Amino acid sequence: MGNKARICFSTVAFGFLLSGAIRAQPTVTPGFETVSAKLSQSQIGHEGTFTAGPDRLTARNTTLRRLIYEAWQTGYARIIGDHLPEWVSTEEYDIDAKAPHPVSSSQLRQMLKALLKNRFKLNLRTESRVSHAYTLGVGKDGAKLHGTAGEERPGIWQFHGTLDQFADVLALKLTEPLVADPSTPSVAQGAPIPVVNKTGIEGSFNFAIPMSINARESLLVFWQRTLQEQLGLTLEPGEEPVDFLVIAHAERPSSGKYGTPKSR
Repeated sequence: MGNKARICFSTVAFGFLLSGAIRAQPTVTPGFETVSAKLSQSQIGHEGTFTAGPDRLTARNTTLRRLIYEAWQTGYARIIGDHLPEWVSTEEYDIDAKAPHPVSSSQLRQMLKALLKNRFKLNLRTESRVSHAYTLGVGKDGAKLHGTAGEERPGIWQFHGTLDQFADVLALKLTEPLVADPSTPSVAQGAPIPVVNKTGIEGSFNFAIPMSINARESLLVFWQRTLQEQLGLTLEPGEEPVDFLVIAHAERPSSGKYGTPKSR
């Protein structure tokens, strides 16, 4: 990725909110009944908010890259483009879309994909490439993944999800400089490097990871030590085959604000 992503996530796996949609099962995935998409009036400089289900989708101050993340469930480090325009990661949009009836989470993702292809002329392809990556593994004494998340407070990173999701968020955390004031969000610097989950562990987990700072540690050493001490996991750099989602083409929406009948 040639551009620097402006990303700021300070808490739980920031996405995967679509999993809350109810599991109605119509035979054919509908289009959205109404869609409003417009450039945000104010730019907040990070990834905004995204909520979904069961019959509507709302995004505020979200970039196209964030919307791709939500629709395809692919981590930021694996969303790339050979000649990717900067606006994909920096321009923020407000989107309101309503389905004709409640749908499942997988159907809502398909409807979001159709919306992005329609409104942003988005064209994607999947490629497997050998890439510089970090490997998430299990330490010699075994994983420690069954603790409770605990209370939410500054200086504690709360996470709930699978280890595949954890690896995607960790790729972003590895770009965020540690800050002395834990209540101050830190902004990612540079393009994230993929983290590949090779633990072989399935299921969802709750983590509460203290973000203590040791001024003598590099960011990588901090995460290697923290993951080993808190979760019994290892993090090692290397070369791995990684499946990337490649943005082949994208366009800004043709007008600033609109609502339309079904977007297919």
